[in-house]
This record gives sequence, structure tokens and C-alpha cells, in this order.
Amino acid sequence: MKKFLAIVLALAVVMSLGISAFAADKDPYTDELRIAWIATAATEANCTAWGNGIKNEAAYWGNVTVDTYDGEKSADKQITLVNDCIAQEYDGIIIQTYNKATLTPAIEDAEDAGIPVVCINMDSDAVCHGLVSMTDYEAGAVIANKIAEALGGEGNVVVIQATPGAARGINLEAGFQDALKAFDGIKILDEQSADWNMEKANTTMQNFLTSYPGQINAVFAHNDQMAEGAGMACQTAGVEGIQIWGANGETKALEYIEQGIITGTVYTNCYDQGATALRLLMMYIGSDVDISDWDATPVIKMPPITVTKDNVDTITADQRW
Repeated sequence: MKKFLAIVLALAVVMSLGISAFAADKDPYTDELRIAWIATAATEANCTAWGNGIKNEAAYWGNVTVDTYDGEKSADKQITLVNDCIAQEYDGIIIQTYNKATLTPAIEDAEDAGIPVVCINMDSDAVCHGLVSMTDYEAGAVIANKIAEALGGEGNVVVIQATPGAARGINLEAGFQDALKAFDGIKILDEQSADWNMEKANTTMQNFLTSYPGQINAVFAHNDQMAEGAGMACQTAGVEGIQIWGANGETKALEYIEQGIITGTVYTNCYDQGATALRLLMMYIGSDVDISDWDATPVIKMPPITVTKDNVDTITADQRW
């Protein structure tokens, strides 16, 4: 049923734009197809889960080969990989961009070469065939409200940010900041980037604790790994009572919530997200969809779940990534 609904949603996106979707160019059911999955960092938990979702979905087709490429947290590396995929005439590309602006020309080149591109979670400034995203703006707003509720509308927050230019970080921050406008008593003491990295976030949090002794009531980290780093920094320093929130819902974050090391996260089923990206791409392959006059990339957003110690047990083992 989930697969059916995802396909229906994808079709609705296309039909709403007044486009015919199925004039065959290449038969997605019989022709051998090669799809490239270009991760920001192939071994990280969310990228691994997206990749597994993509490959598990591809297995249902039988004629689809998925090749995984590691962007190594480098926009330049990802540009090289996209260009290689263009040269090798791949039938489609699924990518999580490391930097939306930097990857734009490469994605435009792929689309111009007739290779449909679907982004996962972090898009580019290029108009491409689709973006399958976690909720970002909405997640930031939910976290702001949760922190404000826990603090009774009064307190100090530090923010551990994503890599500058990352679309998801920008959107999370916007949702967080906009929601906080309703709470005059909440003040943001400081904001620093830790590049999505747990170790960097640990160091950043140590510096925050030194710079603002006894003043920090909450932490908002743009992803779970940075929240985990902040939680471990507080534990090492013997500091308790700070609200620490991440976003994504990876297994370690859920375990840290169970252990009381961090407070909460906004969970997304990344297996379903990867599978949805592949379904969307397969819908486009072999179609006569022309995106040259589109002014925006169609977006499918995955359903989010706000997770705290009260409901973390509802995320079962088969849903954890």
C-alpha cells in the first residue's frame, strides 16, 4: 500500500503540472537500466539506509542495476561523479547534494543530457525531476515549539548548524527561527557550524559550555550526529538538564534518547524515502516528460514522527536505520 500511494503521489505531481508521463523512450519494464546513487558519504547511517531502500526497490524490477558512489562529503567529488555518470550514459541519477549551489551546474548538465535526476533530502538550485525530502522547515518549527514548551517559554538556546549552503540546514534553521518568534523569552546565545559531524559537534558543544557556563538550557542540532556529539560533550562535562534535539531519527539517536543522553529527534523512515526516490525516477524513465519549462522541482515529503523518551519504543527494530 505504501508503494502504491507513493506512485500515486508521484503521478499526481506530474499530472498537476499538465504533463504526459508515459510516451515510451526507453522501456523501464524490459530494457536494462543503470541507476547511479551518489551519496554525500556512503557509509553514514542515513545514506546507507537510503541506498538499501533504493536497491531493495530496484530488486522488484529485475532489469535495474544500482551503482553506489561515495561523494566523500565533497561537492567537488560529487561533481566529478555526476560528470562520470553523464559520460557513461546512465539512465538516471539519485543524489543527495553536499552543497546545493555548487552542484547546480552538474545537475543541469545531467538533465540536459537526458538523464533524469532525483535528489534525496538535499536538493540543488537546478530544476530537476524531483526531490524526495524529509520535512525540514516543519521539523525545525516542531523542535522550537518542543524546546519552548519544555523551558516554559524562558531560556537560552545554542544551535549547532549544518555545513553552510546545505539546503536542509537552511530550511531547518528557518523553521526553527520562525517558530521561536512566538516566544520572546527564548534567546539564541550562539550558532556554529559543525558540518553534520559528530566529532566537530562534540568540540563545538565543549566550547559552548566553556563560553556560556550555566547559561545553556537547550541545544538544537541540524542532524542527529551533531546532537549525539553535543550530548556526549555534556555527559563528559557532567552537565545535566539541557534539552538536546537532533533531526533524522537514526538508530544511535534513538538509543541516546532511550538512555537520556539527548532529548528528542524528528524521525523519518529512510528505507521508504530511498524506495520512493527510485519509484519516482522509474516513472520518469521512458516517459516524454519535458522539464525545460518547469520553474521549480516537484517535492515529495516523507511523513515525520517527533520522537522523545515517551514514544521512542514505537520505532520498532525493522524501522530503525
